Amino acid sequence: MRFISAWLAAAPYRAVVLNIAMLVLLLALVDSTELFVLVGASCLAVAGLVGLRGALRASFGRRGGVRAAFDRVLVWLPGAAALTLGAVGLHLAVTTPPGSILHQAGIALFGFELVMLALPADAKSAPAKAA
Repeated sequence: MRFISAWLAAAPYRAVVLNIAMLVLLLALVDSTELFVLVGASCLAVAGLVGLRGALRASFGRRGGVRAAFDRVLVWLPGAAALTLGAVGLHLAVTTPPGSILHQAGIALFGFELVMLALPADAKSAPAKAA
């Protein structure tokens, strides 16, 4: 047990990734389309609202004033792409027959994009440290 807790404590985002993976696995195992839609859409909505808040703060916040249009695109595009791909994954997971390749791909895509939406921007791209 000490090994697992040390591994989780080494990087703060690991617990978030593990919780999302367990949620998506549980939703896939329950095999209830209605529950998957309800929980999945709620997760995407909450993650989208949090991302919207962060993007608005980064675009129009007090830090450095109003950004240039290209800088705003760089702030908004990753979250919008992750939200769109998460919705596509959710759609595939609930509309295709269980056990099919598209169903499994939808579950994996939904889970991966939910992780991308849940992680803060600074945890996604940590700069390489010089030796």
